[in-house]
Amino acid sequence: MGKKGGGRVVVKQTGPKIQPTNTIKKLLEENESPIVIPTKPDPSVTLYFPPSDTDDISDALNNLPCIWPSNIDSNKGCHQGRRIAKKDCVENPSVLDISEVLSSLGIRHVVQPNKGYPRDVESRWDNPGRVLYDKFQMNHLQVEESSAMSQKRMLCLVASLIEQMPGRKERLLEAERKREEAKKKLREQERMKAILSAKTNVTVGAVKKKGKK
Repeated sequence: MGKKGGGRVVVKQTGPKIQPTNTIKKLLEENESPIVIPTKPDPSVTLYFPPSDTDDISDALNNLPCIWPSNIDSNKGCHQGRRIAKKDCVENPSVLDISEVLSSLGIRHVVQPNKGYPRDVESRWDNPGRVLYDKFQMNHLQVEESSAMSQKRMLCLVASLIEQMPGRKERLLEAERKREEAKKKLREQERMKAILSAKTNVTVGAVKKKGKK
């Protein structure tokens, strides 16, 4: 209730005091297993290909040019890092695809699978990683006579060869299989919900008819 006094309304609480609830503590008590926050992947992880050339290429690691998957991804825009025309790109390339192409060309390279592209925020968790390569070996792959292998020409070459890689084809088939399994599981869940809903409606209808009698 409120009391008037000096033009002010004083509100007094009646009854027991309500203790504030700790939402986090309540969640932890309700869940049998504690909430585990995944650890951030180590961005310094570095894989050398071939492994035997680790000492030679590690010395020049900071001076090697790199390829980000976003550079040749047809689903990305220029503001997200795509550097060649869409017609020359490939859909959803990964560092594994790029590494497989460079290995087939005999190019020494380094894979850093946990790096995130600064211009593409989604790549930090959706398609992370980058590949650094030996530009001197790449320059020997001249597509035309007396023409150096520029960064743009190199990106077009890598993108054009990705679809031919056997590892790429296996990964796409595996991804398609997982999508089909997820769709099948979802359809099964919807079917079970429909069955339970139909049974509930029948039970409720029978109870109502019995009550009317």
